Amino acid sequence: MQVDRVNSLNRPVRAQVSAMEPAHSVPILAVVTAAERPIVEAAASLLGNALNRAGSTWICPCTFARDLEDAAKTADTSVVVTSLLLQLERLDTPWPEVERDLRSRYGALAESGAPIMICTILRHVAPGDDPKRTSRIRRRVRKLNLLATELSREYGAFIIDLDRILADIGARNMETDYRLAGATAADVASKAVALSIVMNALDGFASVEFQDAARAVIESNRPAALLPTEFKPLNVIVLGEGRRKQHVATVVAEVEENQVEWLIRQVISRQLSLGQAYQKLIQAFRRRGARETATLLMSGIRRSIRGPI
Repeated sequence: MQVDRVNSLNRPVRAQVSAMEPAHSVPILAVVTAAERPIVEAAASLLGNALNRAGSTWICPCTFARDLEDAAKTADTSVVVTSLLLQLERLDTPWPEVERDLRSRYGALAESGAPIMICTILRHVAPGDDPKRTSRIRRRVRKLNLLATELSREYGAFIIDLDRILADIGARNMETDYRLAGATAADVASKAVALSIVMNALDGFASVEFQDAARAVIESNRPAALLPTEFKPLNVIVLGEGRRKQHVATVVAEVEENQVEWLIRQVISRQLSLGQAYQKLIQAFRRRGARETATLLMSGIRRSIRGPI
């Protein structure tokens, strides 16, 4: 397996590692784009610093795998951070093929038993020289973000909802787009990744007391307006319970029929209650009116009966 290893612990923390006291390790295995690697490295450094301040000695080394298949080979000892941005490199691949491939690969990754994190994609795609390609990227981003919620339910993965978090601030305010270029976007994203890991993925590595202490450290170092942990916009579905509860935004702009079909399937499989589905339809009614909502509902029912195309 081709991997790159990075020591993500900064110098002040490294100086604390004593020869007399072995460090506790939280390995992070990431499957991300080259542009996202600095974000994961910064998140690992934040996490290591926070755990060290909580007590004892901790290190958070990073390993970068080439793809999900390679990651599955050594994932069992790590926290696995994955990015859907990699799939935009397959823009010319038909969506059904991309979806089948991702379900298969995440299924294999889930068999490792490692905590899996899936980063959603910021939906802002700036107009380019090729309007048709820009439109295709936007549609693919929305489909990938919707698929992330389904993968989370099917395989127990945790969502790092960068789309919601960054959208709350605004892509233009950060001078960035879906590729997360720019210092501000990278800073916010790294803190979001670190916070999500400490809130969801450390049960096999640290006690609840350490997790809560580290979370407090990370939250104290971030502007409260940038990384809301309890803010819930209208278009969200709640995943998980208690300390592991997540608010994940759904996508409706260009994949409304897919979402309705997904809601119906989730109700049928008892992974979503009738009450939750009803609330989503009420929101659609308020936004689009009775006629369009009814059209979407009937289309979704027909698609769910036919099954995947």
